Amino acid sequence: MAAKPVLYYFDGRGKMESIRWLLAAAGVEFEEVFLETREQYEKLLQSGVLMFQQVPMVEIDGMKLVQTRAILNYIAGKYNLYGKDLKERALIDMYVGGTDDLMGFLLIFPFLSAEDKVKQCAFVVQKATSRYFPAYEKVLKDHGQDFLVGNRLSWADIHLLEAILMVEEKKSDALSGFPLLQAFKKRISSIPTIKKFLAPGSKRKPISDDKYVETVRRVLRMYYDVTPLCAKVWAMMGAADIMVCKALGTPTPLCPGIHFGGTCSQVAVVIMAVIVTEHRELRSMSGKPRLTYINGRGRMETIRWLLAAAGVEFEEIFLQTREQLLKLGQDGSLMFYELPLVEIDGMKLVQCRAILSYIAGKYNLYGKDLKERALIDMYVEGISDLMHLILMFPFSPPEAKEKNIATIAEKATERYFPVFEKVLKQHGQDFLVGNKFSRADVQLMEAILAVEEKVPSVLSGFPQLQAFKTKMSNMPTIKKFLQPGSPRKPPPDENYVATVMKIFKLD
Repeated sequence: MAAKPVLYYFDGRGKMESIRWLLAAAGVEFEEVFLETREQYEKLLQSGVLMFQQVPMVEIDGMKLVQTRAILNYIAGKYNLYGKDLKERALIDMYVGGTDDLMGFLLIFPFLSAEDKVKQCAFVVQKATSRYFPAYEKVLKDHGQDFLVGNRLSWADIHLLEAILMVEEKKSDALSGFPLLQAFKKRISSIPTIKKFLAPGSKRKPISDDKYVETVRRVLRMYYDVTPLCAKVWAMMGAADIMVCKALGTPTPLCPGIHFGGTCSQVAVVIMAVIVTEHRELRSMSGKPRLTYINGRGRMETIRWLLAAAGVEFEEIFLQTREQLLKLGQDGSLMFYELPLVEIDGMKLVQCRAILSYIAGKYNLYGKDLKERALIDMYVEGISDLMHLILMFPFSPPEAKEKNIATIAEKATERYFPVFEKVLKQHGQDFLVGNKFSRADVQLMEAILAVEEKVPSVLSGFPQLQAFKTKMSNMPTIKKFLQPGSPRKPPPDENYVATVMKIFKLD
C-alpha cells in the first residue's frame, strides 16, 4: 500500500489549505506535521528538504515537493482533476489563477490590525461581488454545464468552492445576486468526498485565529504588517498571493506590503499594477499568438522567452495611453480584467501561469510525465520568486536602488542559485529535469541574465550555472532571441516607467 502524503505546515489554513481541499476532494487520506517551534523549521532547513527555504512542503510518491502551485498541479494531474487535454487544462489554470487572486485577499486577513480587518472585509466582499463572482457566474451561464470546465469535476471547481465559503465567512449573503453560483455551491458541496471534508471532525482548518498568527511569527521570526498603502495595490491588482507566499515562505524587503523591519514604498504599487491590471479583447488576424501588454518586460517577458525558445513567432499589441486601457476594461470580454493577455489557438488566456503552462505543454517543454512536470513546476516557481525582485527594481526610488541591487544579489547567491547549482551537479545532465530541454531551463536562463544585468559577477561562484548559461545561449532558438532586433525587451528605462505611470495614473 502506498504511503499517505505527509503535509508540513502550520496548524492553520494559509497556503496549505487548498492542498488539503484538493487531496480531500480526490478522496486521498493524508498525514500532517505541524510546525510549532523555530527549531522544527531550522531542522527542515538544515536537512535540505525545503528547496527554497519555504513551506508548504508535501512528501508524496517519493518526492519532497515545495512551491504550492507545483504541489497542487501534481495532485490535480495524479487524481484526474486537471481536464482531458491541454485546452481544458489552460482554462482550469486560468480559473484557478483568478480564484487565487481572490484567495490572496483572504489569506492576509488574519495578519491585519483590528481596524484594517474591517476595511479588508469590505474590500474582499466588494472585489468578490464586482470582479470574481460575476466572471464565474458568466462562465457557468455560457458553459451550461454543472462544472466550470468540460462536464466533470476539476481542480477549478474545488478551488472556487473553497473561495466562496471563505468569502461567505465574511459576508453570509455574498452569493445573493448570483443564482448559478448558489446552485454550484450546493452541487459541489454535495459531492461525497467534499461533503465529508466539510463535516465536523475533518482535517479542514477553522478560520485562522491569534494563536495561528503568533505561531507563524514565532517560527519564521518575522512580523507581518500591511500598511494602508497596500489598499491601493489591492485595488489595482489580483496577485495578493505573492504577498502571502513571501510572508509564509520567502520574506523579502522588496515584497509589497510586508514589513521585515523595513518600510513599504510606492515600488509595490507601480510594479504590481504592471503585473496584473485591466485590459481588453484584441483579435489576432493571423495564426500567430498575439500578445497584449505594455512595450516592456514586466510579466510578459517570460512568455516571450518561452515562445521564442519553442521557435514560435508571435505578434504584439502595446498599450500606450490611458484611453486604450479604459477601452480594454469597457469591452468586458476578458476574465478578471488582467494583463498579460495572450490569444492563442482560439483562446484568450490571462493569468501568467495558465499561459506559460499551455505554451510549455503545447510545445513539449513540460517533461515526459507527472513527476517530471512536478519538478519543473517546483523549479519554475522558485525562479519566479527571484524574478519578482527583478520586476520591482525599475520602479525603485533612486535612493533605494543600491540597496535593492544588494538584496537581489544576496537572494540570488544565497537562496536561489545554490539550489540550481546543486540540482545540475547531482543530476549530471545538461538540463534541469530528465535530460531534455524544458520551460524550467528557459526561465532559469532568463533569470540568470536578468540578475547579471544588475550584478555582472553573480555567477562567479557557480561553475555549473556558468556552463549551463553557455550551453543554453548556444541553442539556436535562444541564440536568435538574444540577438539585436529580436522581440526580447531591453531593461526597463525611464520612458517605460513613465508610460506605466501615465497609463495607470500612478503619479
